[in-house]
Amino acid sequence: MRKQVVVSSAFLMVFALCAGCVERKVLIRSEPSGVLAWVDEKRVGSTPVDLTFSHYGRRKIRVGPVRGSGGRIQWLAAERMVEIKAPWYQQYPLDFFFEVLWPWTMVDEHEVRIVLPAATGREYLYGVERAEEVRERAEQFKRKAFTPVPELEQ
Repeated sequence: MRKQVVVSSAFLMVFALCAGCVERKVLIRSEPSGVLAWVDEKRVGSTPVDLTFSHYGRRKIRVGPVRGSGGRIQWLAAERMVEIKAPWYQQYPLDFFFEVLWPWTMVDEHEVRIVLPAATGREYLYGVERAEEVRERAEQFKRKAFTPVPELEQ
């Protein structure tokens, strides 16, 4: 009786140590590379970047923009909604078997490649024009704020 308990315990320990795992990765690549990337509005680093994730579904991936040494935009930002779908071995009821009982590690990789559009130069000018417009509105607000309020006649 005692021998069966020891053998059963040893078998369960070995089985627990060999329990499987599914590694989920999303690989974000961009052209040009070395551009800052965000996933669901969280900064994740510069491309190319490899991320692990725990659940499938929609992700908002944003890359860029790229500015040159003078502050000019060289590459515009690009964003994409990506649907990361579960593979067949992650569908119920098979997911329990492959997550817990399968003795080997399975890797589920999804690659997202984003090509940034080149800036034409007009984007930078639009930014300067917009800044001038905002500055003018601020000056108008300042003048209005410092104008004395006329007293009401009673």
